[in-house]
Amino acid sequence: MGAEDDLRKQLAGFGERSAVSIVTDIGNYIQVLKGVIGFAREGDLRCVYITCTLPAKVVTEQLGAENIKTDGIHFIDAISFMVGTAHDERGQTMYVESPTMLEGIMLKVDTWLKRLKDTKKLVFLDSVSTLSMHNDTALISEFLHYFVNNLRGRGIRTVILSVSGQTPEDVENILRLVCDETVVLKGEEGPADGK
Repeated sequence: MGAEDDLRKQLAGFGERSAVSIVTDIGNYIQVLKGVIGFAREGDLRCVYITCTLPAKVVTEQLGAENIKTDGIHFIDAISFMVGTAHDERGQTMYVESPTMLEGIMLKVDTWLKRLKDTKKLVFLDSVSTLSMHNDTALISEFLHYFVNNLRGRGIRTVILSVSGQTPEDVENILRLVCDETVVLKGEEGPADGK
């Protein structure tokens, strides 16, 4: 069984209000994205995808190249403005000017959740490692505590991705504290840079 299938199976075994931390390495990053999106599609969940690592357009293109439909995914893109590729807000993407704007990210999550009304939902944060590069550890810890508990209180599944070796220990500790489950998925052995 591949990492993508293994992840979908594990996610299916967790409760509807669960908060799950996924720890992976660079070599398995795309498999994790495919696994989370595949799980959301199989479970008929609308996915609010917070991307701080790759622009939403790139994620959409990568999933499309794998024949994975993205019509049920609603993006919050916190990286495109920084790299100069943001477009008008329309369709499935809302933009936040920077990964440092944690409050802005949460406000956009609230906006999407209100628009999606009574459908079953999953919020996917990709990734806490990238947020940690742009924010103070104490701020990230406070954000994660609020983020997970707010969504759990509303009965919304939460999945948070972190890249092994790229997340500060204090942030890893807060993830273990606030998340119900931790899934560790390692890719094939190879160079640390994923090449």
